[in-house]
Amino acid sequence: MNYRELAAVQEEYIIACRRHLHRHPELSDVEENTVAFICSELEKDGIPFVNVPKGGVFAFLGDEARGRTVLLRADIDALPIRESRTNGGGREKQVLSETDGVAHMCGHDCHTAILLGAARALKEIEASLNGRVVLMFERGEENSNNLFYLLRWIDENRLHIDSSFGLHVDPNYETGTICVQPENVNAGFIRFDVKIIGKSAHGSAPYLGHSPVDCYHAVYDGIQGLRMKYANPYDPMTFSIGTIHAGSAYNIVPGELSFSGSFRHFNFPDSRHLKEKMIELIDKTCEIYDCQAEYTIVGPTLPLKNDPVCSGYTTQIFRRDLGPDVPVSGQASMGSESHALTAKLYPGVYIRLGVRSEAAGMTAPTHNECFEPDENALALGCAAHLCYAVNFLKDGPDTSDRVFTGSIRDAFALYREEALNIYND
Repeated sequence: MNYRELAAVQEEYIIACRRHLHRHPELSDVEENTVAFICSELEKDGIPFVNVPKGGVFAFLGDEARGRTVLLRADIDALPIRESRTNGGGREKQVLSETDGVAHMCGHDCHTAILLGAARALKEIEASLNGRVVLMFERGEENSNNLFYLLRWIDENRLHIDSSFGLHVDPNYETGTICVQPENVNAGFIRFDVKIIGKSAHGSAPYLGHSPVDCYHAVYDGIQGLRMKYANPYDPMTFSIGTIHAGSAYNIVPGELSFSGSFRHFNFPDSRHLKEKMIELIDKTCEIYDCQAEYTIVGPTLPLKNDPVCSGYTTQIFRRDLGPDVPVSGQASMGSESHALTAKLYPGVYIRLGVRSEAAGMTAPTHNECFEPDENALALGCAAHLCYAVNFLKDGPDTSDRVFTGSIRDAFALYREEALNIYND
């Protein structure tokens, strides 16, 4: 089967969908018009679908009675960024957001359009599928954890999935290439917001107060050292502070100090242990400095990891069916991705689709006002979806011993404790 030819038939449609979505972006958890557009397109093509409240859209092709089930995923939300009229090379962009302060600067418009194109192509060959393909259009990837509603729907409707596949456009790779990581793809995170409450005093008599600044200094040094004590040095981990707020005058010891930051990691068990030690360190250090602490700590979230067996299989079939030069080597990203939980439950592959064009000035990174993907890459993204889905259903690796078999409630308790609130909505 020639997946590039199947995708080429859909290229014009994919680009049109991407441009429509780009003109009308919506933020996390408010993607009502985007969802309506997706459902309308699926309905036009006669593809059954379910609109899961707050979660997104599932669509279904093929027949589970004929074999296994593979899930193809796209995220659909935009970012609160005012888009630049020019791209990384200073050229005028082909299409611009029409919503002030909101734009698809992470490429989710591409992901959604590519998956809609794959849906149309799969519909044409539906009778030949050796199983079922589930399409998942996920809301709120950037901010709102709407994925939990989709996973709850899967659980409640006893939807069995054998493998998952997704992609992210990436301007670090040239158009015409795809990066398939052996295992590590995106880091998980621990996000923390901390308030240290001390006692204010005049700068001439600091001994009459309890300085949260002094306390913060000790807390910072302690947190920074945690990764050296409690994290495997062979697994990448970063630590950073993003905000610090305290005081209003040079001669007044402030009464409070607030700070926030994050760890990024690839070792989930180590990160859980590190979080426990971080809480202990904050509490005990504040006690020593006669301060109190209030904090919110989110995570650790799962890192996004490819299944090594599925990754090797994907590289093999891409070289055979998409071209020997398509898969290229790359490196993991310390950025985070909500698909990590889906990939943990349903082992598979998450790829990077190159959308960089030096000639067209399309070089800006994602989450940047100048980001613009090369639309010439989108058909290859569609072909990748088709190639993985059709081949996995035909002769892909056995994943039965790695698919999560408990309930989604169990999975949330293990991997995303805050999701239990959504499960019980």
